[in-house]
Amino acid sequence: MYDAAQGLTSSELLLKNINDKTWSAVFLTLNASVNNYSKDAVYLEGLAKQLANNQETKLQGTSRLIIWDRILNKDILFEGKGLVVDNDLFRVGGRANQLLQNLTNKNFGFVTANSTDKELEELKGKWLAYLSNKPVEQYQPIEYKNAKIPEISSLVAMQALITSLQDNPQKQQLVKNCLKKVYNLDEMPKDKGSSASYCNPDTYTFAYLGMLLGDTKFDSSKDAKWWQNFWDMNHSKLVWNDEKGVYEVRK
Repeated sequence: MYDAAQGLTSSELLLKNINDKTWSAVFLTLNASVNNYSKDAVYLEGLAKQLANNQETKLQGTSRLIIWDRILNKDILFEGKGLVVDNDLFRVGGRANQLLQNLTNKNFGFVTANSTDKELEELKGKWLAYLSNKPVEQYQPIEYKNAKIPEISSLVAMQALITSLQDNPQKQQLVKNCLKKVYNLDEMPKDKGSSASYCNPDTYTFAYLGMLLGDTKFDSSKDAKWWQNFWDMNHSKLVWNDEKGVYEVRK
């Protein structure tokens, strides 16, 4: 598959980007593009024109892929760790934008699951202007100063983490498979300090959420229900403290 992707023409890669249906296929398109067409003006323009393509594919094989909006709507199972991607790779325009950003090291904004047709057209216009050597101001992402892990520090990431704590049959199966494959166990050990606890993504998630609020120790009273209630009551009042690198509830 790798060699075949490397041998594709730019026109074939543009078509592949539209038709990719798995995370591995998307990654192969990205790899082949970076290796072969980073300076191909026609290819870059073709990608820019795909930005307005709102076609959506329910990507398969998304293990260890983290797109917060897709974790929120349960298209992706959060596994505790992985690669965070800000563009919505489930959409053709999102994949095109990811390719353009990787090929040019420029950022004029992201394509999310909630991007409107108007926003996509505006983003396409910025890329086409840039590729025509016109000055275009780059997008400046929000900076979370002193964040322990910047990738988990946005409010949408926090909401997705909280959502991922809720009961999920897929998560239960993931835990079961990990326990059997890695530890040859049929159930989670009662010992809280067992390394087998990391088979459960929630072990990571509770740590991440505590980190975002500045907790120094794990608080077992803050279970999935507690976090959901906290979010429901306070999400509109959360503000980032640059000095401490945590969220605080605005009084």
